[in-house]
Amino acid sequence: MESFAPFFRLETGETNSPVKMISEAVYLHYLNALLDGDKTQCTQIVQRLIQNNVSIKEIYMELFQRSMYRIGQMWEKEKCSIADEHVATNITEGLIELVSTSFVNENKIGRMALITCIDKEFHDLGARMVAGYFSANGWNTMYVGSNTPEPEIIRLIQDKRPDVVGISSSFYMNINRLIKLVQTIKENFPEQEILVGGQALSEDHSNILSGYENVSYITCLNGLDKYLAAHHKH
Repeated sequence: MESFAPFFRLETGETNSPVKMISEAVYLHYLNALLDGDKTQCTQIVQRLIQNNVSIKEIYMELFQRSMYRIGQMWEKEKCSIADEHVATNITEGLIELVSTSFVNENKIGRMALITCIDKEFHDLGARMVAGYFSANGWNTMYVGSNTPEPEIIRLIQDKRPDVVGISSSFYMNINRLIKLVQTIKENFPEQEILVGGQALSEDHSNILSGYENVSYITCLNGLDKYLAAHHKH
């Protein structure tokens, strides 16, 4: 089961908007279409939200992340199948791309983010959203993808020299791969800034990164907002 394991955690009060623009009715309409595997209906709902100026943050958190969490819960209770979940994941991947493309900020700030998943990490919806969020905030963004071997990540850092490397790791059983990757990056690029996200560190394990300079654990989009604001060139 490829349940939704995000780059960041869903937290109460995630959206800062004073008025919630995605109503419960819209969310349930989208969720039902997603469970039915109706890509066309899901796409139409998302396109209307974009046209109505709903923020990328709210679409990501209140529609994509919330619906995939719900489907994961349904699978655990045997209320939907693995096939249903895979179809929902594939539809969501395409819609993340649609939203990310729609919100690309052409006013670039001259910074680059490289976003990747660790080796043997196949859950990449959250990492895809983070890449799109960086792009919406004026960053040049390179999204590498899931299950990326460590040598390839090192090679890309060498070639592209990103300002920040974002690493997603969803499961604690992969924690050794995550630490090894961070350590290898630091050995080769001591000054490299690194952001780590994902459920692997959600159980009070983020302190394992404290020994590394310029390595931060981002738990939610609010935390990413703070990072982006601090690094934005005016």
